[in-house]
Amino acid sequence: MSQQRPDGTREIKGVLPVVIMPFTEDGALDEDDFLAQTEHMFDVGCDGFVVGQVSEVLRLTHTERLRVAELCAKGAAGRGVSVMSTGAETPEAAVEYSRHAESVGVDALLVMHPATIPLDERGMVEYFTRVVESVRIPVIIHHAKSLAKQPLTIGAQARMLEKYGPDRVLFKPEAQPSPPKVSELRDATGGRARIFEGDGGMMLLDCHSRGLAGTIPATEIAEIVVTLWRLLEAGEREKAERLAHPLSYLMCHMMNSTDYYLSIAKRFLKERGLIKTTHVRGPSRHVLDDESWTEVNRTYQHLLTLAEELAP
Repeated sequence: MSQQRPDGTREIKGVLPVVIMPFTEDGALDEDDFLAQTEHMFDVGCDGFVVGQVSEVLRLTHTERLRVAELCAKGAAGRGVSVMSTGAETPEAAVEYSRHAESVGVDALLVMHPATIPLDERGMVEYFTRVVESVRIPVIIHHAKSLAKQPLTIGAQARMLEKYGPDRVLFKPEAQPSPPKVSELRDATGGRARIFEGDGGMMLLDCHSRGLAGTIPATEIAEIVVTLWRLLEAGEREKAERLAHPLSYLMCHMMNSTDYYLSIAKRFLKERGLIKTTHVRGPSRHVLDDESWTEVNRTYQHLLTLAEELAP
């Protein structure tokens, strides 16, 4: 569990899974299932949780985004870290979402760049700068590989760290290949950058040894990644490999698209009683075929059993 500092803030570190946004059969936000997920994550040893892109945050209405920030703070109260995604297509919108999240008690922000506007490096830096300077809580700068029109350079990230410090600006880089990018950012900042792996644990085995503050998987693999993270922190490489290799195989199946990921993750969670429906917001939906389900579920059940067996 993330420790509280003397100033009342919490250190942003460790295993912080992304909430898989739950909906009712008619498509409304299911607040009870949201809080059930956050409770589950703390129960299995996570340090906190995140509302991120795989939470379908870009498919929420304005009112829903504000409400989810409130649920985010409520779900973490007294137990760990809450991180709310507040990126938007304009800095004005991102600042508004960020200030609201801070005002309702969220511990940190995950801020993605605009997804439809191709910003150059100067535009990206200006966008992130406006958000960081609008709040007092930490901001995790999120580079989403599938949505970025142009990556934020290592040099730009290093300059932002130098300006604001490691407690104000953190990083979730997803530019490929991930492990070398982690090393580049680490080296460019003299090891000061606080970096989070964000590929569903797919490259955690490699990235951890390069220096991570934490990892951001998703709810359905929370206890699997908690065990993997603890094994790596304890230097138990051989045991960690037994878990990391099949996890990477599972992620190879799931990470073909956001909708494909959600079709599998939501079915996992429904089968376990953590959500009531597998509803995914439109406009596009993926229908999971029976043969794919059989393969991923076999791997998933093996991972759950292995995580329990290997837990330190």
